[in-house]
Amino acid sequence: MERTPKKKAGAVLEALRAREQVLTPQEDRAVRMVHGLGVRSDAPLARLAPEGTELADELLLLEVQLARQARARVPRTPSPAKSKIVRTLRRR
Repeated sequence: MERTPKKKAGAVLEALRAREQVLTPQEDRAVRMVHGLGVRSDAPLARLAPEGTELADELLLLEVQLARQARARVPRTPSPAKSKIVRTLRRR
């Protein structure tokens, strides 16, 4: 990855979006940490294992299972103590 001049606004974002430049997951994380950039909430997890290996298949299976669990998660009901505190504060 080329070093970009400091004066050019958005140079880091352009470098990350450029199709011909591919960063390793470690490089991507370092660039995002240095410049305070977030990751999209719907972005897939970084692929650490080479494609087609048994490890890659297991990691993909784990990712799919975790995504299903996250979607199926039901919001918890608030505790009675918390509800009582909220009601008391609303009356004030």
